[in-house]
Amino acid sequence: MNQFQPIDQQLSRANPTAYGSEMAQLYQRHIADKIARFQSILEATGYQEILIGSGETKMQFQDDMAYSFKANPYFREWVPLATRAGCYLQITAAASKPRLFLLTVEDIWHTAPETLPPGFEQAFEIVEYATVDQVKKFLGTATAFINETNELEALAEHWNPQAVIHQIDYQRRGKTPYEQECVREANRRAAPAHRAAQQAFVAGASEVQIAAAYLAACDCRESEMPYGIIAGVNEHAAVLHHHNLFKQPQTPRSFLIDAGVEVYGYASDITRTYAYDAGSDFAAMIELMDKKQLELCAQGGIGKSPVDIHVLSQHKIAEILIEFDVLKISAEEAVANDIAGAFYPHGLGHHLGCNVHDKGGQLANAQGDILPPPEKYPKLRSGAPMVANQIHTVEPGVYFIPAFLEKLKAGEHANSVNWSRVDEFVPYGGIRIEDNIVVHADNSLENLTRAAFAGSQ
Repeated sequence: MNQFQPIDQQLSRANPTAYGSEMAQLYQRHIADKIARFQSILEATGYQEILIGSGETKMQFQDDMAYSFKANPYFREWVPLATRAGCYLQITAAASKPRLFLLTVEDIWHTAPETLPPGFEQAFEIVEYATVDQVKKFLGTATAFINETNELEALAEHWNPQAVIHQIDYQRRGKTPYEQECVREANRRAAPAHRAAQQAFVAGASEVQIAAAYLAACDCRESEMPYGIIAGVNEHAAVLHHHNLFKQPQTPRSFLIDAGVEVYGYASDITRTYAYDAGSDFAAMIELMDKKQLELCAQGGIGKSPVDIHVLSQHKIAEILIEFDVLKISAEEAVANDIAGAFYPHGLGHHLGCNVHDKGGQLANAQGDILPPPEKYPKLRSGAPMVANQIHTVEPGVYFIPAFLEKLKAGEHANSVNWSRVDEFVPYGGIRIEDNIVVHADNSLENLTRAAFAGSQ
């Protein structure tokens, strides 16, 4: 795998035209690298070519309206046409350029389909087609077909072959400079939107209004979000995936927002938590969490174990709970007896890219052998050692979730907890702070999120 270096300082973001031109150059390099990777995949799996579909639009049941379309990640890692259905990309062992098939039909009812950014089209041999039979004429005799649906019946035996899927997922772990810049730019666009959401919360807006402020600030439609905006006020901050946003304003105490932006099919994934009263204990807990989160960010590196860093995060969450008199035992006891887990029930982070929870986190090799999570932490998404040019999220959290707390209170370790102190924090819900980190080839760490927030001030 190429040993890429950070390229942030090379791009002329102050000049949109120059930035677009430089992104196009990075994209050409990205495609060249992807061709080399996929030719290795073809050699390893015995196929002559790989055909990747963007996917098809889906109609709502018994209706003439379609759901919002989003191209699948296997297509998006090659082609930044996230909203264009019916496309195919053909990568062969011999061709110097992939062949991109674009469905082109006369349509007076809808907006013209999404097109490639200027300069990106040079990476492909572009073929416009009207029926899938025209695509079939270009196919060879040994084609692996990657797509959600199989409209090419002739390839039924080679539709989503696992040997090829594993190879693709494994190579996606290391991101090219173009991919890194996409996630970097997605962080830059998300940072001011996070600030707008915070301002809306302070102004007393409802959760729906806060989400609207976020969308307006990053100039995006809701369907363009990489995932549904999580905007939890007060107790809702303890709901890990709070998507059913309330329309009525609430007396503000606390606010957690988990939201990103998508750039050329690549996502940012950022969480911040705020206290309405800057002098409250909850505000002080957020401040300490921020310090602990940065300490965890610094633990990344090539060859480092995400499992080990997660265990360390459990200890740091226990330290926070001890500092605020929630726990009456040592951090070691809290982790050993899984008491910390009642306040921190998820993993520390995950890979990030075309998938918000990107692939390859548990792959031991390109053949698909799995490194399962430890029995104590079965929900961890990442177990494989970190590699160069990987992008990770780091998102420790502490939550006061009534359902978990009731089980803890009824169990053998109930006396380990200061329940009157817990009752004070339950109305605030919880805290999560999440940054996106690149592990560079020289083993340096780049915090895309902190840089984005610093640049948006």
